[in-house]
Amino acid sequence: MREKKEPLHIDVLFKCPTCAEEVKVHFVEEQVVTVRCESCRQGYTLMRPTIGQEILLDWEQEALFQKMRAEKKEQDNTEMMALLIKIVELLTWKDEGRGQIQAIEAARSWLSHTDKSNVVHELLHIISEQEGKKGFRL
Repeated sequence: MREKKEPLHIDVLFKCPTCAEEVKVHFVEEQVVTVRCESCRQGYTLMRPTIGQEILLDWEQEALFQKMRAEKKEQDNTEMMALLIKIVELLTWKDEGRGQIQAIEAARSWLSHTDKSNVVHELLHIISEQEGKKGFRL
């Protein structure tokens, strides 16, 4: 958790595009300031610039989040690939249909342990209902 610090005062200096006079803005706590050029009275609205430390903290947090997300996705992909290989192996056995039943059971077991998509749960439920109508026991 970040400590509450004194507000950081920021001075911004720019040249007025209309008359080329220097315009100075002093930010204390406000995020937006409206100023007028002393010379030509042209008005400008400026947003408080973000300092490097604030940007760095945001990027560090974002990088950590993306790293964790990538690791989770890689783990999920590895688990899914292992499941698919097992299912393909089971489905290609020459065992008069027993491999199909074991493949469905393997998918069910994996889903129940990993809390994956409800769509796949529903699909397996439909398959088992249809298989039940054909006389297979799942």
